[in-house]
Amino acid sequence: MTAYVALLFAVNVGGRSVPSTALRALSAELGFAGGRTVVNSGNLVVAAGSSGATSADDVGRLVRAGVAERFGVDATVAVLATERLAEVLEANPFTGTARETPARVQVLVGERDVDADGVARLAAEHAGPEEIAAAQGVLYVTYPDGIGRSRLTTTALARAAGTPVTGRNWNTVTRLLATAREVEAPGS
Repeated sequence: MTAYVALLFAVNVGGRSVPSTALRALSAELGFAGGRTVVNSGNLVVAAGSSGATSADDVGRLVRAGVAERFGVDATVAVLATERLAEVLEANPFTGTARETPARVQVLVGERDVDADGVARLAAEHAGPEEIAAAQGVLYVTYPDGIGRSRLTTTALARAAGTPVTGRNWNTVTRLLATAREVEAPGS
């Protein structure tokens, strides 16, 4: 059984409330199995169950429609199957930083794969302390001085990536992968 990690864009900020408990309940009502949330920032892990979903795109479409109907929030949803998320973590070009200060590494996932050439141009032009790279269709950024102090905004990253993006720190993405593997395990 494949698990899917659904990342909702820009929820639980600016009045766009999608509480984790209610999101888990919604996933069950939509027919998904094993619904779990990680951190209260729009991270949902599910298996297809009786939802009718047969792909990451199906999961994204169902979750987006359900969230819009239930919460009145039209949130873009990026979805990665467990295997794809594992590949994303494996491809991290900043493994040393992720090991030493995992909260300072962001993985940004787009509505579609990021434009690696656009990201490379931004990395070459950017004068700040952050490191920027693309691999496996996602964007990786280190924030040595913290994300709150950075002048490298999500808007600038999305422009370079050629697609809107949503970010999660290294701690969160590793927890999401572990949770997805638990959902895939028999008897979970």
